[in-house]
Amino acid sequence: MDEDSGLLALSDLDSMTVVDAEGIEIGEIIDVVVTMAEEPPVVSAFFIGDHEQLAASWAQVAEIDVDRERLRLNVPRERVKAAALRADELALVDAVLDNQVLDKRSRRFVRVQDVALQTLEGRLAVAGIDVSGGAVMRRIGLGFLARRRRATPDDVVPWEAVNLISLRLSRLNFVEAFAEVADMHPADLADVISQVGPRERAAVLGALNTQLAADTLQEMEDELRSAALLEMEVERAVAVLAEIDPDDAADILAELPDDAAETLLAGLPQADAEVLRDLASHPDHSAGALMTTDFVTLPRGMTAAEALARIRAEGPEEHALAIVFVLDDRQRLCGVVALGELVLADPDRRLESFMEDDVVTVTPDVPEEEVARLMTHYNLLALPVVEEDGHLAGIVTLDDALEAVLPDELTQRLPRLFR
Repeated sequence: MDEDSGLLALSDLDSMTVVDAEGIEIGEIIDVVVTMAEEPPVVSAFFIGDHEQLAASWAQVAEIDVDRERLRLNVPRERVKAAALRADELALVDAVLDNQVLDKRSRRFVRVQDVALQTLEGRLAVAGIDVSGGAVMRRIGLGFLARRRRATPDDVVPWEAVNLISLRLSRLNFVEAFAEVADMHPADLADVISQVGPRERAAVLGALNTQLAADTLQEMEDELRSAALLEMEVERAVAVLAEIDPDDAADILAELPDDAAETLLAGLPQADAEVLRDLASHPDHSAGALMTTDFVTLPRGMTAAEALARIRAEGPEEHALAIVFVLDDRQRLCGVVALGELVLADPDRRLESFMEDDVVTVTPDVPEEEVARLMTHYNLLALPVVEEDGHLAGIVTLDDALEAVLPDELTQRLPRLFR
């Protein structure tokens, strides 16, 4: 590592000659073992390659001479035992070097080019992981070029910011893998899942509760979320699909093979399945294809107090509450009320007395570009989609409308206004 940093690179130890207390060469270091029982992890042993694999404990080390590339033991070879890895130990070369780990600061996977070690109370402890190009240069014998390279703060990820989720998933150790990422936002979890393979992806989603799995699936790229759903057991996939917003659920089903989609629909309650079939029947790039059926309706003759009581009793999803849609006696849309207005209204006032009755609407066949234009022009969070007879078929939320017409690099930055 940088000579002035006080850090030692794992690669400096790799292949270092090992001699016993009598100066007899017994092999080369092939791995450095740390105990994970301490924080940060400290070196507990060195695996030595010879005719057989040996393990010299830290207590058996007399000197590490980096300049001479030699590690000297304080015991004869006969005292060095055969290599064995305890459950609480990790072999850095085998399990960490050249593998991917999660940088919790950026929520991104990074490749471990080297491991930084530092002296800590007479021991060698893991300081972090080196992800720099300089580490690559050192390892291929171009250290002189690495020294000319200007180091940056991002070169070494501090160990406390490292999560070994890929390693832990490969060992099916879900408890450790999710101890530090279980509180991630679904969008961040989706980023993590997009960077691992199918096996790890299935493991991550399988370990999440149903609602969090559904929220995470909605944040994933189209091709990944359909693949992830197919990788689940049918019963689990149906449960997750039931928690997904209807418009997104319909989109996901449209991406699946027909037989797989029908299998999932068959597992849903009939009413829910019919809603999804209806949503999926609308032409692509239309208001009907963008709309969701997740919204709250109330009769216009209801008082504000009665309206709030019904909302509490029915317990709709939080994202469906921003705007309340008011229906007339024939169940046609006649007005809208913002939730804030409803909460602040006189309890005895009827909805029809303070609702907004000049409602901008579209029919299901209106193109998505026109939907986005109307919503941005009138500053709408939700645009009602009505049938020709005035019945409310669904609503288009602003994030879905903009997602349909903006470039991918911009839609990734959109807030999930109704989620």
